Amino acid sequence: MLQMYEGIVENEKRRTLLAMVTAMDDAAEVVVTALKQSGMWENTVFIFFSDNGGPLEGIGNGQVNYPLRGGKYSYWEGGIRSSSFIHSPMLPGGVINQELLHVTDWLPTLGHLAACGVEPNDQCTGPDMGDIDGVNQWNAIVGAGKSNRTEFLVNIDPKAKNSALRWGPWKLYHGNPGKGDWVPPPSVNEHRYNQQFTHGLRDRNKFETDQEYVFSEGIYNPDTIMLFDVEADPAETNEVSNDNPDVVNTMLERLVYYESRTIPPRNCVRDPASDPAQFGGVWTPWLKTC
Repeated sequence: MLQMYEGIVENEKRRTLLAMVTAMDDAAEVVVTALKQSGMWENTVFIFFSDNGGPLEGIGNGQVNYPLRGGKYSYWEGGIRSSSFIHSPMLPGGVINQELLHVTDWLPTLGHLAACGVEPNDQCTGPDMGDIDGVNQWNAIVGAGKSNRTEFLVNIDPKAKNSALRWGPWKLYHGNPGKGDWVPPPSVNEHRYNQQFTHGLRDRNKFETDQEYVFSEGIYNPDTIMLFDVEADPAETNEVSNDNPDVVNTMLERLVYYESRTIPPRNCVRDPASDPAQFGGVWTPWLKTC
């Protein structure tokens, strides 16, 4: 796999990451092929999604979230906004969906899909899952309606004393949201790229190779409050809390509500017995637990 990207991407860690993604893509093909050979593909909805943005700790680890700000372990859009796709012979293709969805929505959405089928159906409600955080989003996913949510809690961390909330187009940070740099992609040899990959990509000749690494200059404390309109400004470059005090107050009240429903975190002290070095470099269960 690594040979595919030799001479195309200069950054070695980026090449390694791309090779790993290519291997994962090949593994997905194996699954799809097996479903087709078993006669199950025509009745399958294939969902592929990531759980978070790429980690950016340490410049040059191969991950790219640009132009979004930050990465994994942060509350910035580069850390929490992820891409996904859904494919099925039962669904029309070519639809781009930018409705507001949260990872907790998958459970009730898939429950609805299993009970009610792929056709939009307001009469079939699917299984009753009780008071859970997720909501059924199938109609929004297939373009038959709007999102069933207007907000979601990004996180509340009582130990780190920070939190974040999305409400409509707004995103509020209270405390330190984590490292918020803008990290551009590594440089690409456009000529070699176009020779190697000649199908399946639109605008493949368009690369922006002159971006600079931009460090966040923010100094945050537990009292820091920041507000961004992430629909108009997904790169989070324009902080607007002073211009929207009513929005800030409403969102702070919502954070108080969510905090009232939380349970204390069960953070464990690191146990040296869990060190992968003691198990041949492999993460594995160990005797001592929380």
